[in-house]
Amino acid sequence: MNESMDDAGCCLLSVAWNVAPLAEGQPGSRRADLRRTVVSVCRAAGHGARDWAARHGAGTETEYRPFLQLADVAYEIATLLLLVELAEWTSAFLFSGAPVRL
Repeated sequence: MNESMDDAGCCLLSVAWNVAPLAEGQPGSRRADLRRTVVSVCRAAGHGARDWAARHGAGTETEYRPFLQLADVAYEIATLLLLVELAEWTSAFLFSGAPVRL
C-alpha cells in the first residue's frame, strides 16, 4: 500500500513512465502538449518526493497524500487521452468502409 512519501514518488514516476501516445499524432497537437505536461509534472514531482523521502523519511499522510492525489489525477488524464484517441481511430476505421477481418 502507498504509505510513504517514497511510495508516492514511485507512483508518480510510474504514471510518467506509462503515459504513452497510442499513435503518433500531429506535432504540436493539444493532446501531445497535455501528455508532455503530465509526464513532466509527474517526473518532477516524483523525483522531488523521493528526494524529500531520502532526506526526511516516510513523512505523514498529510505530507504525502497530495502527491498520491496528483498521481491519481495524472493517471485519469492519461487514460482519458487514450480513450479519445481510441474513439477517433475506431470511428475513422468504421467510416472508412474497410472490411473487418476476423
